Amino acid sequence: MLKSFVITGENGKIETMINLKDISVTFTQKDREVKAVDNVSLEVDKGDIYGIVGYSGAGKSTLVRVINLLQPPTQGSVIVDDKDLVALSKKALNEERKKIGMIFQHFNLMESRTIADNVAFPLKGSGLSKAEITEKVENLLELVGILDKKAAYPNQLSGGQKQRVAIARALANDPKILLCDEATSALDPKTTLAILSLLKEVNEKLGITIVIITHEMQVVKEICNKVAVMENGRVIESGQVIDIFNNPQKPLTLDFIRTATHVEQAEKQILSHTSEKVYELKFSHASDPIIIELYKRFGASANILYGNIEFIQNIPIGTLLVTFTGDFVFDDVVAYLTSQDVKIVEIGGSANV
Repeated sequence: MLKSFVITGENGKIETMINLKDISVTFTQKDREVKAVDNVSLEVDKGDIYGIVGYSGAGKSTLVRVINLLQPPTQGSVIVDDKDLVALSKKALNEERKKIGMIFQHFNLMESRTIADNVAFPLKGSGLSKAEITEKVENLLELVGILDKKAAYPNQLSGGQKQRVAIARALANDPKILLCDEATSALDPKTTLAILSLLKEVNEKLGITIVIITHEMQVVKEICNKVAVMENGRVIESGQVIDIFNNPQKPLTLDFIRTATHVEQAEKQILSHTSEKVYELKFSHASDPIIIELYKRFGASANILYGNIEFIQNIPIGTLLVTFTGDFVFDDVVAYLTSQDVKIVEIGGSANV
């Protein structure tokens, strides 16, 4: 079951780990101001796997760098684990940053050092003995499934193995938060799934809050419990992943979802081979055999051209692409489907029918 390690306090209330309030980041480029992040507020609860998705230039990478103040905001407050990072001294900020691990698209490993030495690097000045550091490094490498490579060098590893090393290194200081900036973008699909599975395991075993920056809704679908969609520096939609997939409010969000569920490709192929009106039926649960009921109640025969079921947080979301034939009143069909919480959209149209 896909889940995140959500943490509650003594009163049963979910505790907030990251609280960004009214964040803006403005850069000056060639005598003009560019607002990379525009008045963004969001909360990440302890134990969340929180996705921030958007295309290049949306401001998501800038926003994630605000969380550990690698990118100071032009305005707004950054509250992490109940501490206002903007108000901290440089020394205090550096201490808080140790609680925030970070992994990147291109791994950022030191090529001249062994895998074990790469993972041990953040532990310099930690006060641990050499034996304690060795034990900790080996435990981390075992956690990420690459202990047998501890004496190897980065150029001897595959991309997926390098990212496992980067994850182990990011965990060296026992962080409470792990920031992942396009951490799977350089990996093939199979390796991406393996790394996402590892991140989910880290979240569940260690209770670490994870924030994932990505331009792929497929990544969000696989691992996240919450998501924020960014466009032009703003968060245009956010919430539980299951709710966003079930009922996207913005065209950009719908585009991301269609790509992640492979519906878009099916639509293009179907529309290129038919002149009939094609409708998308989308449902998350159905108590009645809906297609049969359409024929029994209204005489509407649905010709199924494509069908797919995706599991989001262990909840099935189904999609059918159909054409209709028969002597029936279309408004009756729409009303019935709506009563069954089934959304119907004409493919190629811009609104729900």
